[in-house]
Amino acid sequence: MKRNLTILLLSVTSIAILIGIEFTLITRIYRLETEKFDDRYREILQKGLDFIERKYGDKGFKESYERMNTLSEKYFAIIAGKQFDTLDFRKIVLEGFQDDLINYQETDELLRQYLKSVKEDTNFESHLEITNLGLISFPDYLPVYSEKADSSWGLKKRLLIKEKQRPVYNYTYVDTNFSIGFNYYVDFNQKKGVVLSKILGSLILATFALISVGFMFFYSIRSLLEERRLSQLKTDFINNMTHELKTPLSTISIATRTLENDTILDNREKTKETVSVIHRQNRQLTKQINHLLEISMWERRQFSLERQMLEVEPFFSGIAEAFRWECQEKGCILEERYDIKSAMAYLDEVQMTIAVHNLLVNGVKYNTNEPQVLMEVHCDDRLKISVTDNGIGISREDQKHIFDKFYRVSTGNIHKVKGLGLGLFYVKQIVEAHGGTVEVSSKSGKGTTFTINMPTHGKNKNSTG
Repeated sequence: MKRNLTILLLSVTSIAILIGIEFTLITRIYRLETEKFDDRYREILQKGLDFIERKYGDKGFKESYERMNTLSEKYFAIIAGKQFDTLDFRKIVLEGFQDDLINYQETDELLRQYLKSVKEDTNFESHLEITNLGLISFPDYLPVYSEKADSSWGLKKRLLIKEKQRPVYNYTYVDTNFSIGFNYYVDFNQKKGVVLSKILGSLILATFALISVGFMFFYSIRSLLEERRLSQLKTDFINNMTHELKTPLSTISIATRTLENDTILDNREKTKETVSVIHRQNRQLTKQINHLLEISMWERRQFSLERQMLEVEPFFSGIAEAFRWECQEKGCILEERYDIKSAMAYLDEVQMTIAVHNLLVNGVKYNTNEPQVLMEVHCDDRLKISVTDNGIGISREDQKHIFDKFYRVSTGNIHKVKGLGLGLFYVKQIVEAHGGTVEVSSKSGKGTTFTINMPTHGKNKNSTG
């Protein structure tokens, strides 16, 4: 148990580490491709801006500068003859210049024309951010804003400029009434898609690797749990088989020692009674061994059904009557109900008797009340047999496994009810060989209903006759 838990913890840790490594690698590859994209387009844009300046004499901010110059004169008229250097006033000046810079620049349009001429993507958004601004009224100079000194109230957040985004160009311009420095940012809308397409191969491989490792991990865990369950079933079977074989062997041993007593040998009645006990216990041993051999034959698909047309009601009525004689000492009340529309069914008489008998026996064995069992038989184009009892019931978890070979609800060396865990497995094999199904409906403490559903005619691939 501890070993399995250790393996599980190590596996989970390894998976977590692998996911972390894969995530780190993909993140680094994405960052690297993003930087390559930015560097490439920064170089293209700088060439474009230089081209625009050579062709037009400026980089597309001529009208913005003219507007700013007029704006400067307006602000100087407001503060003429006063020391008007409050923070609120400086913010108003900064926002006014920022608006003129953005609204009257022609750089974006000129740059798109250039990108189109060199067959590059023209779908981008630009951001302009003032880094330094001052008003000039010679010989006076009024500093309005400095990115380094006044970063706490700048416009970067309002302009939606990313923290680590690098500008394409840095501008500095001095006019008669103002001096300004600003950054020009360009963000391509298709950048993320382009970068993702670059790393798509790595992303697919990483995802496939993770899925493969995850699948192998869960498959291994499932196999580990299944191995543990089968090991437990094997242990239970050995314990149960030991118990089932030990009881008749012990009885035979005692009976044979009794026969060695001269007094018993001289008493004919006692001798016959003791021999009868040995015969009964020998039949019990033979029955258990034959049961195991039959199960082995079912597994190897070597078991053949010998089916014949049987009258439905007399057949099941006979099974019920024999069962009443068998369990009369236990006070079992067995009720029968028949709804017969088709009188005949194509069945293996011996095997179906065993299957139905096993279900009836379970209704008595697993019962702490006065056993009450209802057997219902419905026959038209299909044969439906239901066996309902008032026993201890079966939990939802146990219902998943009760048809498994050797499975018993009581485990370990607890033997409140005798058995090898083969009865219901045998029922399922017989029913499926007839081309049918068997289902269970139960709640703990509420009793159980087993329902067999099968065709009344036709052959199945695993049967003959």
